[in-house]
Amino acid sequence: MNEGTPIKAANASLRDFIMVVDDVLPPEHCRRLIDRFEAMGTHELDVRKEPGYSFAQLGITTAWPDEQALLLPVFLRHFQEYRQTRRAFYWPANMAYEHLRMKRYLPNGSDLFTPHVDVLDHFSARRFMTAFIYLNAPADGETVFPELDFAVAPKAGRLLSFPPLWLFPHEGRPPRLEPKYILHTYLCYGG
Repeated sequence: MNEGTPIKAANASLRDFIMVVDDVLPPEHCRRLIDRFEAMGTHELDVRKEPGYSFAQLGITTAWPDEQALLLPVFLRHFQEYRQTRRAFYWPANMAYEHLRMKRYLPNGSDLFTPHVDVLDHFSARRFMTAFIYLNAPADGETVFPELDFAVAPKAGRLLSFPPLWLFPHEGRPPRLEPKYILHTYLCYGG
């Protein structure tokens, strides 16, 4: 699946602003990241359990600077592809990114992310793009855009990018048989 085809703004629907690109990371790199994550001690992971979401995460930027150096250019290249193919004429001149994170959702029925948007307060208002890369292909675990009747299935090396704003509510469905792993970051307005 490759959704990198240029669109014409006059004919665009909101679904056209969701970009899916396959094979942005090779399978062996995805597997290496999963194995490295699983080798971490539980005390090194940030476990998030709140109403509406549950997962474990690791800050790649600080924990694995070697991987940060390899992965950030992949994200930035695809943000640039998004800008070109989606004809984002009003793209900010100064940009930053949030720390790169790796997340794991267990197949326990409670690790999931209910429908939400990623810009909800003063801090998150600096975000203007989100992207993640699936590292494996568990059963279920889709990212669903309920208002747009659109879903993206996890697949190792598949990138998903879209604006994190109120027009794009999305949810992370729980995986059924094995954990789901993703890499995640945001592009933000820079200073």
